[in-house]
Amino acid sequence: MDTDRQFSSDPETRIADAIEAALEALRLASREHAGTELQPERWRWVALGLVSALQAALVAALSGYASARHEDVANPSQSDRVAPIALLLRRARSSEHLNAPERLDLTGAQVRGLEELVAMRNAAVHGLGFRVPENPATLARTAVDVIRHLLLTHPAFDMSGFVLFLSLIDRELTALDTALAVKVPGKPHD
Repeated sequence: MDTDRQFSSDPETRIADAIEAALEALRLASREHAGTELQPERWRWVALGLVSALQAALVAALSGYASARHEDVANPSQSDRVAPIALLLRRARSSEHLNAPERLDLTGAQVRGLEELVAMRNAAVHGLGFRVPENPATLARTAVDVIRHLLLTHPAFDMSGFVLFLSLIDRELTALDTALAVKVPGKPHD
């Protein structure tokens, strides 16, 4: 999923597409993360995978309620395109779009971490002079935690139709979180 892709106006189809996109993006992030020790520049692809998975998870969450509308995930300037991550995050943190416990309750540090991860992704995709931040694993773990919240811990959609995909997503998130925990100083694996 990315802002240039069109998406279905049917919420169930949108959720299914988003869950599938999240799984593929997490697989990319995991595969690339395995090589970051020897090739730190591969963090660009980890960021790409995690930001794509985050966007897909946000689309699934914002499409889950019976009251969900196409506009909840649409880009205001191009209604047939997915909204940018920053807008989707604002909506997922708003009580107008999601109720507790599905609604995201993020700290300022978490929001800044996600913004920095999006900036990493943008630099990689748009050739803007990518650089690896001081501790990319911390940024990545924030995204992993948010994706887990949206898709597994407190999904806003009925999980019953997506059990296989969600179990695969759980496996990818767990493996990635375990690998990232080794690289985060002072933060043990939960």
